[in-house]
Amino acid sequence: MFNEIPLSESAIQIIDGDRGKNYPKQADFAESGYCLFLSAKNITKQGFNISETQWISAERDSLLRKGKLKRYDLVLTTRGTVGNVGWFNDSIAHNHVRINSGMVILRTDPSMINAQYLYQVLKSPYFASKIESMVSGSAQPQLPIRDLQQIEIPNPDLSDQKAIAHILGTLDDKIEL
Repeated sequence: MFNEIPLSESAIQIIDGDRGKNYPKQADFAESGYCLFLSAKNITKQGFNISETQWISAERDSLLRKGKLKRYDLVLTTRGTVGNVGWFNDSIAHNHVRINSGMVILRTDPSMINAQYLYQVLKSPYFASKIESMVSGSAQPQLPIRDLQQIEIPNPDLSDQKAIAHILGTLDDKIEL
């Protein structure tokens, strides 16, 4: 078995979304635009679902300081439906994507953590059981960042991560077909 390491001690940044006066209001959203603004509907147990989208303008996007995805980031829902995860890989055609306030971005250091491996860990029953034990709130379940940071994940060496990610990714592809 692999050693486990808390997210707070790993090579994974946990990035919160923007809040406050510049956070988009309902009137700021459009059916198309410059930047895809994720909602809870867009992150499922099976990853991204962008069949229904809401967009913000380039101007609104430029007002926000935090919460913009970079390619190969992961998105984890932390409020409402807690624990759904999406991987912003090359299958997502949009370049400008932001999270809403009920999500966090997990950004890996690719020299230490393989993003596809982390995606497989985050969508596993193993990780789901760890989240379940940390979720608080009954009306609106939530997973605060301080609790998320304490969750331990398996930490094999990078070559093993890549092998695991490849095998599980291949299985996912076959299941999808």
